Amino acid sequence: MKKTCLITALFTAFAAVSPAVAQEISGNVSLASDYSFRGISQTSRDFAIQGGFDVEFDSGFSIGTWASNVNFGDSTSMELDLYMGFSRAINDNVSWGASFIRFEYPSEGEALDYIEIQFDLEIMGIGLGLDYSPEYVGSGGPSFTYPNASYSVALGDSASLDLGIGISRADADGFFAGEDSYVDYSATITTPLAGADFSIGLVGTNLDDDIADAANRVIVGLSKSL
Repeated sequence: MKKTCLITALFTAFAAVSPAVAQEISGNVSLASDYSFRGISQTSRDFAIQGGFDVEFDSGFSIGTWASNVNFGDSTSMELDLYMGFSRAINDNVSWGASFIRFEYPSEGEALDYIEIQFDLEIMGIGLGLDYSPEYVGSGGPSFTYPNASYSVALGDSASLDLGIGISRADADGFFAGEDSYVDYSATITTPLAGADFSIGLVGTNLDDDIADAANRVIVGLSKSL
């Protein structure tokens, strides 16, 4: 059995029995004007339909899956993420977590599939993270790290402002459009709207402005928790 099929099969089997012992099961669905991942459009700056579900346990352990349409200019049309993680609060102001994520692109077999390990620390609303992949974007790819930071602040009773910044670094010369690394950033306002959440944000990178999928742009979205 292929490695990706084994991971998927184990995840599916675990998810099938987990509802009986789960503390909480939740889902989500969203429509966005663009799917931006680390500042780069995954849909050629076109619309994205996305959704997934999560299962959380009293122990702090969780599993989940999430999917979106993508467009890389080839036959790739879908991204499917499978993940599991553990989180724990140290006190009222500090918490930490670790996750394992499998990124799969079914239409491409295993050509683009890869894994990431993520570590997160939150201190009084400030998030600090480090993501690592031994083979980024497919078997034989370079090792990759993504140190990142985020901050969320309430705007009134229901709206929020989320800020984020990260640095993508690959162990390969010129891996990102001729660069070994680049910075991405985002600022997004989210507010309730007709029973859902409406968001509008600015995302971008410090890569060349001629790269349309990495240029500064506004993204709007509508999401609903289930």
